[in-house]
Amino acid sequence: ARFGAALSLAIVLESLEAASANTPAYKVLASHMKRIASVQIRSVASWGGNVMFTRNHPEFQSDLVTILAAAGAKFDVLQRSSAGLSSQTTVDVADLLKMEGDVLLMSMTIPRIPANVVFRTFKTSMRHVFAHAFVNFGACLTLDDQTGAVKSGRLVLAGATATLLSATNTMKAIMCKPLNDATFKLAVAAIKRDVATNPSKTLLQSPAYREQLVLSFLYKTFLAARASVPASMQSALTTFVTAEARPVSKGTEDFGTDPSEGPVGQYVVKRSAAVQASGEAIYPSDYGTGALFGQLVLSSSANAKLVSIDPSEALKMPGVHDFITASAIPGQNVVNGSLGGDNLKEKLFWEVGDTIPCVGVSLGVIVADTWRQARDASLRVKQVYGNEAAVVSDLAQAIRLRSTSSGAMPAGQKHNRRAVKDEHASGVEFAALEKTAPSNVLRVKNTFKTGGQSHFYMETQSVFAVPYDGNHWDVVVSDQDSNFTQGCLAMILNLPQHNLNVKVPRAGGGFGGKLTRQCWTAGAAVVAAHKLARPVRIQNERTDDMRLVGGREPIQFDYDVTFEPDGKLDSLDMMCTMDPGWFYGDCAGDMSMATAWSDNVFKYNKFKVDSQAAVTHTPHRTSMRAPGCMQSILASCVIVEHVAKSVGKSVDEIIDMNMYKVNDTTPFGDHIGHDGYNWTVPILCDKVRQSSHYEERKKLVEAYNRTNRWTKKGIAMTPVKYVMGIDFYASGALVNIYGDGTIMVSTGGSEIGQGLNVKVALCVANALGAPLEKVVVGPRETSKVPNNTGTGGSGTSECTSEAAILACEELAPKLKPYIEQKKKWEDAVAAALADKVCLMASGWYQYQKGENANAYATQGCAVCETTIDVLTGEVQVDRLDVIMDFGNQLDAAVDIGQLQGGFVIALGLLLTEEQKVDSKGTPLTLGTWEYKIPSAYDIPLEFNVALLEDSPNPRGIKGSKASAEPAMCLLSAVYLALKNAIYAARKENMGNDDWFMLHTPVTPEAVRAAVGLSEDKLLLPPQ
Repeated sequence: ARFGAALSLAIVLESLEAASANTPAYKVLASHMKRIASVQIRSVASWGGNVMFTRNHPEFQSDLVTILAAAGAKFDVLQRSSAGLSSQTTVDVADLLKMEGDVLLMSMTIPRIPANVVFRTFKTSMRHVFAHAFVNFGACLTLDDQTGAVKSGRLVLAGATATLLSATNTMKAIMCKPLNDATFKLAVAAIKRDVATNPSKTLLQSPAYREQLVLSFLYKTFLAARASVPASMQSALTTFVTAEARPVSKGTEDFGTDPSEGPVGQYVVKRSAAVQASGEAIYPSDYGTGALFGQLVLSSSANAKLVSIDPSEALKMPGVHDFITASAIPGQNVVNGSLGGDNLKEKLFWEVGDTIPCVGVSLGVIVADTWRQARDASLRVKQVYGNEAAVVSDLAQAIRLRSTSSGAMPAGQKHNRRAVKDEHASGVEFAALEKTAPSNVLRVKNTFKTGGQSHFYMETQSVFAVPYDGNHWDVVVSDQDSNFTQGCLAMILNLPQHNLNVKVPRAGGGFGGKLTRQCWTAGAAVVAAHKLARPVRIQNERTDDMRLVGGREPIQFDYDVTFEPDGKLDSLDMMCTMDPGWFYGDCAGDMSMATAWSDNVFKYNKFKVDSQAAVTHTPHRTSMRAPGCMQSILASCVIVEHVAKSVGKSVDEIIDMNMYKVNDTTPFGDHIGHDGYNWTVPILCDKVRQSSHYEERKKLVEAYNRTNRWTKKGIAMTPVKYVMGIDFYASGALVNIYGDGTIMVSTGGSEIGQGLNVKVALCVANALGAPLEKVVVGPRETSKVPNNTGTGGSGTSECTSEAAILACEELAPKLKPYIEQKKKWEDAVAAALADKVCLMASGWYQYQKGENANAYATQGCAVCETTIDVLTGEVQVDRLDVIMDFGNQLDAAVDIGQLQGGFVIALGLLLTEEQKVDSKGTPLTLGTWEYKIPSAYDIPLEFNVALLEDSPNPRGIKGSKASAEPAMCLLSAVYLALKNAIYAARKENMGNDDWFMLHTPVTPEAVRAAVGLSEDKLLLPPQ
């Protein structure tokens, strides 16, 4: 097969598949190519560009080049000599990569590989597709028909080595030998020598793991050479996760509705979905045509003194207007001044002479005509540092150095903090005094570590600032808390708040990353616009955004639990230590949530949980969806699983034995089953157990594991209790009815993709009896609805909807007589306006707290089944069944979507999203190349969702409950299913399934390390 160099990867792939009937090896190549990039990129990117990029950058680990080298591809090239003459020649991959001077790649020929030749390619990466490989491996071996000995061939690998490697030592070791155990041992020793000639220097995977992958791929190659392989070992050769082997995910959605409440509760698709899908939706990053562009200049060193900063080279670049620093700030040089306390340490622009706390704080902003000009110039600003001191780069190091502080909030800070959750105590101690400790109590203690996570919202931090009428401002921001942004910008500009109107048309995602962190870009934009007296817009480049916004906090849980011999829980003593980055800042709420959600559904006689922060020289972290509590709820299940193993019982038995019951009181003051706090967890567990056929599938999983050596399955079920203290929220709405019967609603909540606007519209239509199509929910603006609580914590949609309902309750009586007379909505409105009736009203809602600490709890249960590849550590989530009690949902489509989307974020935290920093504090996992959120090939193959019917929330808005974040905390089902699969592998590899600790994220490397597979277990079946 011959291909011109300009042909796309997609055309090559399709051509290979079409020819694979006669040349099966082409199918192997095509299958591997489906894991390169994405469908869109493969459709436009040429194979020639990929190959020549590797030639210019030998360190680039190209999947394509590796498999082409294994296939023996030849390339037609023109090479220019030093004399200026060009000559045409045909070369292989190795020669092409070594060619010097100007080379023009013209075409490629992939030879036909006979069907009796062993041709295999392998790859393991952080996620299944669209991710560069940890290790790529290709083998093409011709065997003697009579003896089975190797006659010729190629072994090629990349990733374990710094550049593409042809494993010549290994080929020598196996030449003229049959592929048996003895030869495999020789090959193992030889390929280790091959890798040692030029080992990879990457810090992202350990050398031990890369070696394990190389040996596993070599082993799979030897297996593939066998005429027959026992059924129990065939899973090593079965395609595990490639695009063609994985069907499109499927699932069911079950829910009930109350027709009398329509359109509330119905399955109503988010009204902006069509324009968002088509690209017509307008976001803050789209505002500002003709404005100047700003780009932040970010620090490049940590815990070092900034000696000088020189923008002279940047200022000479085309289109650059200015480099703006702290001297241009008319007010306070602080990012989140409204928070006070520890947050006053954080400067908007750090200055010469300052000790820079971490890589990624802002030193100033470059302003230019275009985004590209500003971005390029920002990278040319020279920074000089001195007095460089030791860097504390991670939580483990901070704890070792004891750089910890209490989770208690600084005095006076509590009431100023604009956050998404009420502040709970940083610790709690509870004892049911009527209970006496059993005399035969057992105890286990250990440490469970959870990693951080980047927000990775669709739209990076974006702002458009417009000065007008002297010192008045319109500021369009991608944010979750416009009122907070307004207050911070007023302090930066030294202006009263009424001079600033902060507007959010919609934000392209937030997940907590735009509650406070948006003020850095917004502050830079208004300072630049103030100095230049021109509109300025800023949108962070993705790697800059990830450098600036630290993401979810890593948390370490040190637990000490006592229990009776039958598994009945007695006491828990736990310390939650969180990494907030370089200062404590706005993480108090996340620490308190880690504490106040940590009991989950489990009852203890004595319960003590404390939290503390351990600062590092890394970017400041902030809230991210289910902040703190997603990790602490997972920790609760880790503890229960540890207890189960200790007493020789199943996790299911221990959960059932220790769940709260009606009339129990939690350590935090919630009375189960009282004051509207309904308790449905037992019902949910029973329902999902039956609907998922859990007991039958447990037996099938056991049978699978008995008959499969190299893949193992696990299945698990876990419940969740996610408390909601909605008395924290203060929500406003303004409802205006126009002469044509249309309705404009303005609220204090930000539409960040969560469907807030459609829920408000449904409630307004219901409250007024108006057609839904007449209702539009407009942008959030501080000039219309001020003083609103920030959008987050899963409670804003319901509270904002209630504020709109309250406004409608003022309007509805005014319209009632006209509706009774006129019948038609538009006619009734026209008649009311003719009588000069005021058809505008505002509503303000704040929940009145009852006897419980929290208003209610969203509850749920999940069953998950997973499969692992024992040889590589790769994971597939086979099936997930989730049932949630959302009360009477406000919008079935939105709430189910929030459940599903939120859970995928949780899968990322658990499986694919790993943050790493080097010893100097430099982030290693920035941008899409190294940081991998789940793809469509990482979500469950089957994802079934059900909402509990006929269970209205007595304390909820129209009987509803919060969605999204509660369901995310069911990631414990995936975690325990994975662990059960690993137990099955350990029993076969190590001879036991004793308890072990498994930290998160559970990356392929973590799984491979946990299965306990040693090199001497890589045995070939008898011939």
